[in-house]
Amino acid sequence: MKDISNFTSSFNINKTSTYSLSIQISQMGYTYCILDSFSKEYVAIKHVGYGTEVNDADLYDKIKDNLAADAFLSKSYKSVDMIYVTRKSIIVPNPMFDKTKLKDLVSANFPITDKEEIQFNKLKSISACNVFVIPSYITTLMVNTFPEINFYHEATPLIENLIKNCSEELTLSANFYYDFMDIVVTEKGKVQLYNTFSYQSPTDALFAVTSVADKLKLDKKSPIVLSGYIDKDSEAYKLIYKYHANVRFAQLSQNITFPFSDIPEHTFYNMMTLPCVL
Repeated sequence: MKDISNFTSSFNINKTSTYSLSIQISQMGYTYCILDSFSKEYVAIKHVGYGTEVNDADLYDKIKDNLAADAFLSKSYKSVDMIYVTRKSIIVPNPMFDKTKLKDLVSANFPITDKEEIQFNKLKSISACNVFVIPSYITTLMVNTFPEINFYHEATPLIENLIKNCSEELTLSANFYYDFMDIVVTEKGKVQLYNTFSYQSPTDALFAVTSVADKLKLDKKSPIVLSGYIDKDSEAYKLIYKYHANVRFAQLSQNITFPFSDIPEHTFYNMMTLPCVL
């Protein structure tokens, strides 16, 4: 994905205290968007890719340099929310959630190092918690920059937004990142399935979507809604569209204005719904 740096003519650097800042960080790069809280219009969006996946040893320096070099990330904002993109997460129903036993729970599902810490987001829509792991150096660096920052896993706004805007019919939603996707199946205001799937090729992506559709017996005309790093020119989209009759891209709420016509709004759908659903 190419780098992006778009600001509207209405953006005012002296009014950032009235804006909401959403940041997304992964080992492949960072993105942020700025929402005017009064007009509900996105006034800025920026994406910087690292070219290749950055290892843990170098990611701290990358983020630190990005924060220092970007004048818009040194300002004060009305609110600051950050998504950390990672496959290290687990959904825990509220009756099973115990803060004192989170380390045992996480360790039983995926490895955790002494340089990582456990965070969790409450999922109000499904009475559960999304427990995930994030490097401690990232939280420390970001809190030192934005003391009131809130941390989220990428699946949190996806699930909350899908339930908030859920239709009655069974719907499969897939949010793509560079080498994995989150799939959520919803119906009548409930989550029927949530899982993460790795993919290295377009056929891997098709297999993930199709296997979930088959498992839950989705009708061939059931909606499949795509978001994230996928577009109509990608081979993954062409394959999914070939085998499924009702495929479309996610759209932002009509209450939000996204004026950047050269950027498909579904690309950063997760991040841009964050201040609106949480």
